[in-house]
Amino acid sequence: MSVLPGAHETLERVTENDRTATDRAAPVLYTGIVLYSAQDPEAAAMLVADGLIAWTGPEDTARRIHDGADVVDATGCLVTPGFVDAAATSDGTAPDPAGDAEAAARGIVLRLPGPTGERDGVRVIAPVAESADYLDLLAAGVPLAFGSAGRSDAADPWDWVRAAARHSPAAQRISDRAAFLAATRGGQRVAGRRHPGSLQTGIEATFVLWEPWDLTVQSRAERVETWSTDPRSRTPLLPDLDQGTPRALRTVVGGIVVHDRLEQVLG
Repeated sequence: MSVLPGAHETLERVTENDRTATDRAAPVLYTGIVLYSAQDPEAAAMLVADGLIAWTGPEDTARRIHDGADVVDATGCLVTPGFVDAAATSDGTAPDPAGDAEAAARGIVLRLPGPTGERDGVRVIAPVAESADYLDLLAAGVPLAFGSAGRSDAADPWDWVRAAARHSPAAQRISDRAAFLAATRGGQRVAGRRHPGSLQTGIEATFVLWEPWDLTVQSRAERVETWSTDPRSRTPLLPDLDQGTPRALRTVVGGIVVHDRLEQVLG
């Protein structure tokens, strides 16, 4: 396993014993954001404190009740859980830690050793490198996780989502949301960690800020999904991958910034 700097051992609610000295930094308030959250999808602000997502909600409220926090203007940025490379190596050897910085720049917060296939009750797939019956697997209740299989041409996690949702045979395509969950929450499950699949208060502050992008709720699946693509359903939004691939502007693991180009891009 290659754990990026600042990572905790779980992504559940963090206890006092889990916190380190670095968690005592001043709280950070992100404003102007689009939060990938099933619990609070209309939130425009998020407070990070003591290594946790401590609060989410309206920006005007945030500025009143968290006036002592360091404010980061991230207007238009989507904030999501980080990707997990569940098959960072094809032979089971540990990923080279030297690649952590490059992975973090792509929005990857955890890299796991091991090949594709059945692992710990999860079907691990490298969507760019191999084909799979994605929809049949999900219909059968098989948890999915995605990874790169150690291939440089499969290093971009948004390509994993694109491959499963757009490039697989039409009858086996899954929604962008289902593919994104496999590329994020699925990998956490392989690592033995629980994650709600979206961002909410009380969980570890491990997330990615993506550059402003056209957002959508989209599905190319031919069969009926169990969730609605209607924006009024409050389904969390994702980047429109037909427009390209967004850049990770900031990657945060356990409240610690491990990749940052936010000021460089947004000024």
